[in-house]
Amino acid sequence: MGVGREDVEILKPRIDKREYRRIVLRNSLQVLLISDLDTEKCAISMNVGVGSFCDPDGLEGLAHFLGRTNAFTAFEMTNYFFDVNTNCFEEALDRFAQFFIKPLMLADATMREIKAIDSENQKNLLSDAWRINQRNKSLSNMIDSSKW
Repeated sequence: MGVGREDVEILKPRIDKREYRRIVLRNSLQVLLISDLDTEKCAISMNVGVGSFCDPDGLEGLAHFLGRTNAFTAFEMTNYFFDVNTNCFEEALDRFAQFFIKPLMLADATMREIKAIDSENQKNLLSDAWRINQRNKSLSNMIDSSKW
């Protein structure tokens, strides 16, 4: 995997003994590597700049559907994450990458998730906070973000 390196200063507290390094992959993804020799676990988190505000009309819940396991969906981003024992890291990292390279969209798992999302949506229909979020989403669709 080819990577480019961009030297940037990463600010951290003096008491933080972890090592940090930023790299940029060939596909322009930015990666922050954090090394902590005192831990028994490795963790990965990937943030994607697509959230529930980006759901197309008629496919509400799409971002949530695609970020259903070890993930959370916010308005403007979805974060995927997991942790694993250090001796399993390379295999787990490859499995994590495959989710983005060639995701499995098995029919039975897809139907279970659609039903779970629909159930959550039905529960939220009576929630004032959820209604406010839906109003904000509809208002955000009226803004031409290309002018920012």
